[in-house]
Amino acid sequence: MLFKTITEIKEFLPIGVGNDFDRLKPHIANAENKYIKPLLGTPMYDELQEFYEAEYPVEPNDAQIATKELLGKVQHATIHLAYFIGFDFLNASISDAGFQRVESERSKGLYKYQEDNLREYFSDSGFNTLDDVLVFMESNIAYFNEFKLHENYTVLKQSFLPTLAEVEKIPYNLFGSRLIFLALKPHFAYAEDTDIKPILGETIYNTVKTEMVKDAPSAAVLALLPYIRKPLIYLAAALLMEETGGILGDKGLYFRKTNATYPGNKIKGPSTEEVVARRVGNERMKAAGYLEALKAELIEKWEEYNGQIGRIPNRDNTDKKTFWA
Repeated sequence: MLFKTITEIKEFLPIGVGNDFDRLKPHIANAENKYIKPLLGTPMYDELQEFYEAEYPVEPNDAQIATKELLGKVQHATIHLAYFIGFDFLNASISDAGFQRVESERSKGLYKYQEDNLREYFSDSGFNTLDDVLVFMESNIAYFNEFKLHENYTVLKQSFLPTLAEVEKIPYNLFGSRLIFLALKPHFAYAEDTDIKPILGETIYNTVKTEMVKDAPSAAVLALLPYIRKPLIYLAAALLMEETGGILGDKGLYFRKTNATYPGNKIKGPSTEEVVARRVGNERMKAAGYLEALKAELIEKWEEYNGQIGRIPNRDNTDKKTFWA
């Protein structure tokens, strides 16, 4: 665990010294197990734990300075997420009579809208910092070899969309989120195998894959890559939207409305199937247009192209069934 005392927590949250660390400890552990360890990977987490336990040197080297900064970011994310996932439990006490709300004559509980706002603050701050962690590690990857081998390393060397920066050059807005980029990884692979590769054909596909990882890819491949990347991101985005019922933003595809009885209270829920289906349909329509542009580019510039049209999946969102056209 990357915290031992309330004093350490106070560096990231202005909580009172009277807080009981033992009461927070299980929620910190839950946050680490649910979010931090899966994101970093066990080897990188263990390395960070070892650094935390060790005495910080008087004259640190560059790697130690970077690791200390990383530790601070991870701790910031951890404690905010701990309060987020433990919010209800921390506002209750447990006795032989069951669960009671924590209140006294001197202190009253928050109003519902205040609880909503505070819970949202903990959530946003925690998840935004997880993104900061990924950005920082990506920018200083030379110091974090354990993470470089982990599946969550956000530079995907063999992918047509190897980095978040390439996605946003298209332009496709992921709001700078490495977390969303990681969620798209399996959908990149699926769309590449089922849509892009059949159109390119084996010869062109292998040529592009071989050239794109070189320090100086051929001019023909560099010219073709944007035509591949544009349909790929829209196809992958549509798949993720179907899977999660959300747009690729920091809030997801949710609606917020005011409670009619208590106007300060926010109600948050998933969007309707119709809204999700409409967004997915828009993404697929854009992907289809870009796939046609890809075929036109292949016809004009690549003599190896044999006119393969690929297989375009169509989804009936009523029954959630895919068929090939």
